[in-house]
Amino acid sequence: MQVKASDRMWLDTQRNVGQQELARMCAMSEAEIDELVDYGVLVPMANEPGRLFNAAVVPLLREAVRLRADFDLDLFTVSLLLRYLQRIVRLEQQLRALQAPQAQYSHHVHLERDGPAPWREPHA
Repeated sequence: MQVKASDRMWLDTQRNVGQQELARMCAMSEAEIDELVDYGVLVPMANEPGRLFNAAVVPLLREAVRLRADFDLDLFTVSLLLRYLQRIVRLEQQLRALQAPQAQYSHHVHLERDGPAPWREPHA
């Protein structure tokens, strides 16, 4: 998969994008973005006519649009799908946060084996 230069700038999740730009980047109409906001899936940074969204929603929205096209889904189903994708991302972040301290100490600790020694076949 080749990454276009226009795609690379979206990796910065600290950036905000306007509704028109979000719609263009995700191959959606502004009315569809409005509908996703009405469903509560997309939450604008500023709820004005010139809505701003965090750029972190772009990869999830693109994935939902791709799945919408692949499986011929309606926009309500896409909103449900987006909720699950967002939840998966949050759960993966929590899992990485829980595993980080464990990985930090796992290579420093050597636990001695309890119990009998392993069986070794005698050689003649």
